[in-house]
Amino acid sequence: MLMELDQAKRAVLAAGIKLVESGLIARTWGNVSCRVDTDSFVITPSGRSYQSLSAADLVRVRIDDLSYEGGIKPSSERGIHAEVYKLFPGINFVIHTHQENASVIAATGLAEIPAGPDYPALGGAVLCAGYGLPGTKRLWKKVRQALEKTKGKAVIMKHHGALCFGVDAKETFTVATQLEEACAHFLIDHYLKRSGATEYDPYAMAAFALGLDKQSLRPPHSAGRKAYGNSRRQGSGFIWSDGAQEREITEAQDLTGLPAEAELHRIIYRHNPGIKAIIFKNTPGLFALSAAGLTLKPLLDDFAQIIGLQVRTVAPDDPDRIARALRNSAAVLIKDTGALCCGVSEDDAAAAGMILQKAAKALIGASLFGPVHPINPLECMIMRYVYLTKYAKQALVYGAENGGHR
Repeated sequence: MLMELDQAKRAVLAAGIKLVESGLIARTWGNVSCRVDTDSFVITPSGRSYQSLSAADLVRVRIDDLSYEGGIKPSSERGIHAEVYKLFPGINFVIHTHQENASVIAATGLAEIPAGPDYPALGGAVLCAGYGLPGTKRLWKKVRQALEKTKGKAVIMKHHGALCFGVDAKETFTVATQLEEACAHFLIDHYLKRSGATEYDPYAMAAFALGLDKQSLRPPHSAGRKAYGNSRRQGSGFIWSDGAQEREITEAQDLTGLPAEAELHRIIYRHNPGIKAIIFKNTPGLFALSAAGLTLKPLLDDFAQIIGLQVRTVAPDDPDRIARALRNSAAVLIKDTGALCCGVSEDDAAAAGMILQKAAKALIGASLFGPVHPINPLECMIMRYVYLTKYAKQALVYGAENGGHR
């Protein structure tokens, strides 16, 4: 089923929006392509917000040598898309996602996971391709090795995400959905067998995986647990919200009568001029990590790229240290509470929150299978540098021009 060029571009644009809406990717991460003919495909460009794309922004790439037309650079992961099209002539659509449950498996040392008859698109098992830095020939080679062996239409990419493919966009999204469900089923089943629990509870699983007393992991909405609210810079002050109402707070304002959490936001802004928005997250995974007092290091590429080299846990009564922890990281864990996630815009802060939430789940899930091994620190530094000097600036510029980012 080959397509006219315009038709292929429309399919890719629609799939890109659906990827964002479905939560399978964050920010500009992930990519989509559609075969045009036996020799080429169209793919999303490098470092662009999906909401900002038009047909003119999509890039036609040759399958055999990855050469492309025009002055817009295609996704750096075009090589893994090309490998799919080379190996499977009947495949016409590919999406690379950073979906949550598949990413948990990507953080383990597993070579594959089973996929039963409820997941027919996965061919009985999902293979895990070996690791390579994003956009490198090493990664393309590792993915090709997995593709050559798989009987299904998805592979997991170590420390990275997933690659799903099908005859068209509809089937490819079905593959991605089945992959996410199969990974969740496998993780929960493994937890129940190891722990002896009779039912799944995310707090109990986190306590078991991290070696915590499950009684200490009272849900974060329990009495006595703080919620730090969200905020965004405005002029010399900021707008702070506790979830019920917004309050405008100036730099010199007396905060008598306001929660102490609002003062923490002010201290963070004072210490970090580049931070423009702060979001509080307290998912079960983040709450568990904060209770454990861990320093979280990258198990997934997008953590190293977007958040940084580590996320520390800091005591809630040390606001200056909390602020300092955000100098080189987009997030900080607050002991026994959750996390504050930051960015140069509300969109960036939300993306950091989504990625941190996934990273917490990845650490908990991977811990069920034995020792957890973060990505090599040098490779993390390379990814962080490339992101800060290239992709973040691209996404911010294009987002501002097209309304994708504030």
